[in-house]
Amino acid sequence: MTEDTRTEQLKPIVWMFSGQGAQYFQMGKALYDTNEAFRFWMDRLDQVAATYVGQSIVEMLYDERQSKSQPFEQTLYTHPALFMVQYSLAKTLMAENLPLPAYLFGASLGEFVAAALADVADVEVMLFDIIKQARLFDSHCSGGAMLVVIDDVDSFQTNPVFSGCCELAGVNFDRCFVVSGFRSKILHIAGQLRQQDITHQVLPVSVAFHSSLVDVVKETFGKMFAGSVYRSAKIPVVSCAVSAGGGHAMMNVGDERFSPAYWWRVIRQPIEFRLALAEFHNNHPQAVYLDIGPSGNMAALTKYNLPASRHNRVMPIMTPFGNDNENIKTVRDRLRALD
Repeated sequence: MTEDTRTEQLKPIVWMFSGQGAQYFQMGKALYDTNEAFRFWMDRLDQVAATYVGQSIVEMLYDERQSKSQPFEQTLYTHPALFMVQYSLAKTLMAENLPLPAYLFGASLGEFVAAALADVADVEVMLFDIIKQARLFDSHCSGGAMLVVIDDVDSFQTNPVFSGCCELAGVNFDRCFVVSGFRSKILHIAGQLRQQDITHQVLPVSVAFHSSLVDVVKETFGKMFAGSVYRSAKIPVVSCAVSAGGGHAMMNVGDERFSPAYWWRVIRQPIEFRLALAEFHNNHPQAVYLDIGPSGNMAALTKYNLPASRHNRVMPIMTPFGNDNENIKTVRDRLRALD
């Protein structure tokens, strides 16, 4: 075993991909304007997306009339935009000769991006698949919403404001969870939390993902993807999904996990980010985490779940504040410093 191999085993690099709610207009604009690799992949994927969506995602995303603060929430557009930006950033890091990941960590939609990068299916096929999903959700599941709550996870059971009007959609860390439900009820909950002085944020989504409100499309989803064939992952994909038996389905290590039934669980079951990261950290305490998502939220959530002594091993790249090109250089320098 070489020294490099031992180092890789002791310090695996993890690329993390985020799901719905992390998107915003103009995400990745600086890279699109200045980075040849990022622009190449965005344009290549945009040709696929435009065929099925009916218009250019790149033109919509980078429309100068759309500011970062404006709502960007229609699933038909946000699904491909999130997929394209994260996949393109990952390919950009490869083109910049950053160390390749030993693991890919996906949350919800982010797992589809991770799977594409792991060559579970051709990237064009995966992009088409998530656009088909988006059309399905937009047609049958609109009127939903999701809410991030900064409070003890136990309060979902103990605070009457949540009783009977929403579902637990995910747990990010001990004091941060997500609920899903009808938009009217979620907005009512937000108002009640405001009166209780509990920090919260309504996510820019129009579907109550990870709740029973999407069950209406389960049968159609299964039929839509019944003929899909997925390859084994070339890079292990760490999942935040819950297994069919209710346990935590942590990782693909080359098995035949990926299937239409599995992808439905990714969409339908709660996001167990806290449990997934705790299990992974227990097995890989020296891991280094690169956030490939557009908002830096995966890096922030990871830090909340790790000891302070490991925070220097968590690195965002793309954020709403810009400086994406500079951040790539910073990450490269920080990775070298960890050698």
